[in-house]
Amino acid sequence: MKIESAAGEFSFDLENLELREDGIVLSGKMGVWEAETTMTDADLRRIVGMVLRKPGAWAYLTRMLFGVRRQIARDTTGETGK
Repeated sequence: MKIESAAGEFSFDLENLELREDGIVLSGKMGVWEAETTMTDADLRRIVGMVLRKPGAWAYLTRMLFGVRRQIARDTTGETGK
């Protein structure tokens, strides 16, 4: 993931997803710093709503899912895709 802010551009390397009482916690490293973010139920509903209302997101998700399925098929059959 990439974080862009007034402080600069940072890579967020996701290492763990944990379900807690207060929400979904994503933890990893942002640059050299340990970092974590908590996504509440309201945050998740807002994100899903944004995706569902954005037609371009549907095309992106479809391409992504079919790409993953093709990659899984290649991995199980031993194809290299070259």
